[in-house]
Amino acid sequence: MMDNEDTEDYQFLLEIQQLHGQIEVLIERYDMRDRVMSVLVTGLLEPIDEDTSQMKALFSYNLSSKEEMEEMVKFISSTYEDQNGGPDLEDLLGGLDISLN
Repeated sequence: MMDNEDTEDYQFLLEIQQLHGQIEVLIERYDMRDRVMSVLVTGLLEPIDEDTSQMKALFSYNLSSKEEMEEMVKFISSTYEDQNGGPDLEDLLGGLDISLN
């Protein structure tokens, strides 16, 4: 039998899975499969002991090549640095031919 925390975790992950599915439906509805690059990862950490955790994760990728995956990883790394006082997002996007407009 699941305790309340396990039940809540299960419900949370189920709802996240539904949201990931809705994004996939939206991509298809607008026929954007060939234009969208996306990486969706949602992880829920579960402590094993004081120093170690295990992650249950849901993910979906819309990438057509290893090169796109590498560009996405660079983008994530760069924007993460931006959140911590690194380069400005506009400066980063200028070199990638990506516009937020």
